[in-house]
Amino acid sequence: MKKILLGAKYSVIEPLGLLHLSSIAKQEGWQPKIALVKNDFTSFDNVLSEFNPDYVGFSIYTGDHLQTFSYFDKLKNRNVKTILGGPHATYFPRESIKHADYVVLSEGFNAFRRILKKEVRPGIIPLTQQESFPIADRGDFYKEYFEYELSPIKSMISQTGCPHACTYCFNSSTLENIVTDLTPQQVKDMSRTLGDSKRLFPKSVRSVDEVIDEVRNIQKISPQTKMIYFQDDTFGTDINWVREFADKYPHLGIPFHAQMRFEYVNPKNSNCKERAKLLRESGCSGLTLAIESADPIVKKEVLNRNMEEDLMFDVLNYLNELGYKVRTEQMLGLPLGATSSSTKVNLEADLEVLKLNVRLKEQTGLPTMAWASIFAPYRGTKIGDYCREHGFYLGGNDDVPETFFQRSVLRFPKEWVGPGLSLNKEDAWLLPKEQEDYKNSLQILRDLFNYFALIPKGDKLAERFLGQKDKSFFGLSTETRRHLYDSVLYGVK
Repeated sequence: MKKILLGAKYSVIEPLGLLHLSSIAKQEGWQPKIALVKNDFTSFDNVLSEFNPDYVGFSIYTGDHLQTFSYFDKLKNRNVKTILGGPHATYFPRESIKHADYVVLSEGFNAFRRILKKEVRPGIIPLTQQESFPIADRGDFYKEYFEYELSPIKSMISQTGCPHACTYCFNSSTLENIVTDLTPQQVKDMSRTLGDSKRLFPKSVRSVDEVIDEVRNIQKISPQTKMIYFQDDTFGTDINWVREFADKYPHLGIPFHAQMRFEYVNPKNSNCKERAKLLRESGCSGLTLAIESADPIVKKEVLNRNMEEDLMFDVLNYLNELGYKVRTEQMLGLPLGATSSSTKVNLEADLEVLKLNVRLKEQTGLPTMAWASIFAPYRGTKIGDYCREHGFYLGGNDDVPETFFQRSVLRFPKEWVGPGLSLNKEDAWLLPKEQEDYKNSLQILRDLFNYFALIPKGDKLAERFLGQKDKSFFGLSTETRRHLYDSVLYGVK
C-alpha cells in the first residue's frame, strides 16, 4: 500500500481540508497520515522519516510560505514526491511549482485523486472537475492529536465559496488574478469549471444529508462532543437548504455555532427573518458576525462591505429576542487615509469600531463577545493591491505574520490625505517612533478588545489606558477601577 503524508500549519481548528483529502486517499487504496507543523518542521520531518511516505502533500498559506518552501526544497534530495495546495499555492502557482512536483489549484479533491491515480503529470494542476465532499477522516487524526478529540467543539463545513467580494478575502479573487501563471489550455479548462463568476474558489454546497451523516460520525467517534462549529464563510445562504436542515438537524440533539453576515438575518426581510428563526429552532446557539470597520466610507471604498449601521442594531436586537449569543469580528490597523472623503485614521479609527461594539452592547444586549484581528496585506487580495498602490505596504509579503493577531507590517499616515496619499512621499507618514508607538498600542488594543467592549463605556477606558505610560496589568486594573467608579457608579462621562 502506497503512503501519503498530509500536512499543514497547526491551528486550534481541525485541518478540515486534510481530513477530507485523507478520506480520498483511503478511497484510492493509499495509507494516509496527517502531521501538523507547530513551530518548525523538525517534528514533521521526524514523522516523515518514520512513516516513509511515497508522497508528501501540504496546505500552504501566505505567511508560512517561506518556511514551507524552504523545507520542500530539502525534500528534493529525498525519494518522495511533493504536492502543494491551499490558498498560497492557488494564488501563486508559478512561485509554488519551483518548490514542489505538483501544485493543486483551488478546490483540490479531484486533482488530488487524479494525482494518486497517476492520471496527471507533475506540474500545475488546475481545477477541471468539482467533487462532493467525502466525510472527513477524523478517527486516526484524533488518535494522533488528542487535544482535538478531547475538545468539546468540533469544526466542519457545509459549503465553500462566497457570493460576496470583500477586498480582504481570497474568496473574492478570480481567474484573472492568476492567468499569467497558467498556460492557455489551463486557463480554458479552469474557466469552464469555474463558471460565470470565475471565482478561484467556486461555490460547492453539501447536501443536508451529507452534513447530517458527518455530524453523526463525529458523535460516534467522539461522544463527548458538545457543539459543532460550522466554519463556512456564511452558513445557510440558500433558504430552501436551511428549511430542510431545520427539519432534519434537531434530531441529532447537539447545538451548533455558525458564521453569518448581518444581511442574511435581517428581521426586515421575510426570508432572512425566517432563516434566523429556523436556525435557532434547529439548535444554533450562537452566530459570528463581522463588523470590520465602523466607518461607512471605509466599508464601501476600502473593504467593499457596504453595510448600514442601523442594520447591525436591528439584527442584534432580533437575535437577542431569539436567545442567540453573538460574537462580532473586526479588523484593526486598516490602511486608512486614502479614501475619497475624510475619515479617522489609526488609533482613532480603531477606537471607533470599539465604540460601536460598546453602543451595540448597551442598546441591544449583544455582542456576547467582540473579537478583533490585526489587518495583514496579503498578496492576491484586492486590498493587498490597494496597500501597495497607496504606499501603506512596501514589502513583498515575505514579512507578513503567520496569523492575523501579530504585529502590523503596514506603515501609517499622520492623517487623512485622500487618493493622492502615495504622492505625498514621506511627509504624509508617521515618523519611525510614531509608527512603533501606534503599533504597540494597536497590539494592546487587539489583545484587550473584548475586555473593553464588554465594560460600560469601555471605549473611554481604552482611550485613557492607551494614553498613559503604565500599560501593565496593574495599570489596567487601576484605570478600570477608576473608570467604573466614575462612569458607572457616579455617571461621570
